[in-house]
Amino acid sequence: MTIIGLPSMGSGGISANVSPRFGRCQSFTFVTVEDGEIQEVKTVPNSAASAMGGAGIQAAQIIGNNGASEVIVGFLGPNASQGLTSLNLKIYQLPNQQLTVKQAIDMYLKGELQEISRANVGAHYGMGGGGMGGGRGMGGGMGRRRF
Repeated sequence: MTIIGLPSMGSGGISANVSPRFGRCQSFTFVTVEDGEIQEVKTVPNSAASAMGGAGIQAAQIIGNNGASEVIVGFLGPNASQGLTSLNLKIYQLPNQQLTVKQAIDMYLKGELQEISRANVGAHYGMGGGGMGGGRGMGGGMGRRRF
């Protein structure tokens, strides 16, 4: 028996879309798989979604507290990656960010997901900041001094 945690949109569930954001997703869907079949689906709200900081670490704790041994993600920041790795979880990355939980589980069962061992985006990516030099730095000043 394997419990797989997935960040999900809305209130989660098997037909919900997988959220591309891990630490700040709206909910987590936990899918129990045994002998290649889905046995149980459970959803949990993500209490870390509105955290001022440390959302990735808190989200990883939610995954661990719900018994998951594996997780399927879209984008994963360094804090979340570190938290999941410290729990000895296998981490799989979705190649397409527009899938339902069911589609992601089907890909997992067919062995179509790539295992990753570290973050695939920079810090604060889920906050919309980009975290990897997302600032534009285009300065609006014209360099003219007016008297």
